[in-house]
Amino acid sequence: MIGTLTLALLVSAGPTPPCAAELFRIGRSTNANEVVYLARRGADGALDPDEPLAAEWHMLAEDGHREGLNFIEKLLAYGFSTDPAPSGGGFVVVLKAKKDRPVKLTLRDGCPTASLTIAGRPAHLRRIFVQAEEGGGLIPSVAWADLEGVDPATGARVTERVLPE
Repeated sequence: MIGTLTLALLVSAGPTPPCAAELFRIGRSTNANEVVYLARRGADGALDPDEPLAAEWHMLAEDGHREGLNFIEKLLAYGFSTDPAPSGGGFVVVLKAKKDRPVKLTLRDGCPTASLTIAGRPAHLRRIFVQAEEGGGLIPSVAWADLEGVDPATGARVTERVLPE
């Protein structure tokens, strides 16, 4: 009877929900559009060794359609590089706009996660919000950026305001 009850509870709970591909996003003060960073995985569930991360625009100020990044966006603002982590297990991601704060892309409990230090604490990155200032030039300048994440040990929200150097 105990075995039947255990099996019934497992079946009623349903399958474990799949991991989300979305790791984090970057929003700006200029409009509601956001760049979303997604983990890429192989059929075996491991991070894709050739291209573990992808980025795309979610055009929320319009109809919500998605677009790829253009050449300039990849080069200057929203692009990134990925290299295998020196310690093994995952990748080091360097965002073009914030080269001094690398992100570690790994699998945690089988799900992709982007980790870095926020306000001196380990965190899973969820969002970056950029306050832009129009200065008449082609590219707006950054007044500040807010990093938002979650403490992996406690689940508490972690935030930090970063000023340009």
